[in-house]
Amino acid sequence: MNIRIVILPLKVLADGSHKLRIAVSHNSQTRYIPTRFTVPSPKNLKNGNVVGVPNAQYINLQLRTRMNDFYKACDELEDIDYYTCAQLVNMLTKRQEQNTGLKTVEQISEDMLANREHAWSKSTVAGFKQGIRRFIEYAGKDFVLCTLTHDNVVAYHKFLEKLGYSQTTVGMRMESLKRLVKYAIRHGYVKYKVYPFLDYKTVKSARRDIALSLDQLRKMRDMELTDKWEVYARDLFMLSFYLCGMNLADILRLDLTKDSVSFIRQKTFKRRDANDTTEFTIQPEARAILDKYLTAEGKLQFNNFTTERSIQHINADHLKKLRAKIGFEKLIFYSARKTFSQIANELMIKDSVIEYCIGDSPLPSNRALSFYVRVNKRMADKAIRRVFDAVASDKSMEQLISELEA
Repeated sequence: MNIRIVILPLKVLADGSHKLRIAVSHNSQTRYIPTRFTVPSPKNLKNGNVVGVPNAQYINLQLRTRMNDFYKACDELEDIDYYTCAQLVNMLTKRQEQNTGLKTVEQISEDMLANREHAWSKSTVAGFKQGIRRFIEYAGKDFVLCTLTHDNVVAYHKFLEKLGYSQTTVGMRMESLKRLVKYAIRHGYVKYKVYPFLDYKTVKSARRDIALSLDQLRKMRDMELTDKWEVYARDLFMLSFYLCGMNLADILRLDLTKDSVSFIRQKTFKRRDANDTTEFTIQPEARAILDKYLTAEGKLQFNNFTTERSIQHINADHLKKLRAKIGFEKLIFYSARKTFSQIANELMIKDSVIEYCIGDSPLPSNRALSFYVRVNKRMADKAIRRVFDAVASDKSMEQLISELEA
């Protein structure tokens, strides 16, 4: 293997100058790595050294340092003969990029997505991409991540606020950048003397109080509706509630013709164990709604709408019309999930059982216990019936809680 500085006379640049390249010869092949340096003429390179230009000494020092780094990298390879010349050059180039830390935010974010996208949900990927796009909008496409400072972080935060974003959205965008910085540090792309996010306090997302009260849920269930689209929206909402707050994507993909369901939430399945499933019996309340809309093929259909995108429009356009009718302006489809969880919690059902029913991963504080205790279908069915029986009764939440405490 041989490394040397060369000029390719035929590769003359538009201004007549010539780019200096590092030639790597290995296994009877030669590949070239371009450098950032140019000289006026091929005569300015003699015996591998730049001559006849004002900054020749500096250029030679930089090129010699880079070549030494390449030789050192090759010395560390025990099986170098098994590399093709192209593979060796690719390895040397990537190593140099990492060592110099001169990759842009965009480049490192693309690398991070290539390594992490398989383990993220679609919403996580979309949120990360949006956050990085906003930073590039602020700092420019060629911003090199290793130059990020605490001042940049604070200025970016102010930039987002000037765009009119809520504190929750600002926090999400800042978290995308922080996640990228941590990835870059772990993978050797950057090194900081002072961590850019030192003393920066990420804005925490405000907890959304979107759960319906027991009375509001009953009102939602029983209201008289004449508009068929509002009926569809209400039935979809109640179906989600009676399926323990199941997301629309899961409702539409699962086989709901059977007596029970066994699944891992589509939103989190990429980071869940294959055996970490949720299983429960489809209760009569859910079955009554399913019987209205399931086709012979087992698909949910609302006025010929069967796809997730088309059915989402029912929620987007018509669920909001029900807000005033039940007296709850924060009503969204996700409220069904929040409502099931809140009612279950007030009925003193264990957190681990609620997490199982709604298909969530155990919280960090519970993970030690999860090695010894497993929630199962029988426990879930019993908890679900307690929730649905409470909803079906005419008792207030206070009365129901008093009965449990008696």
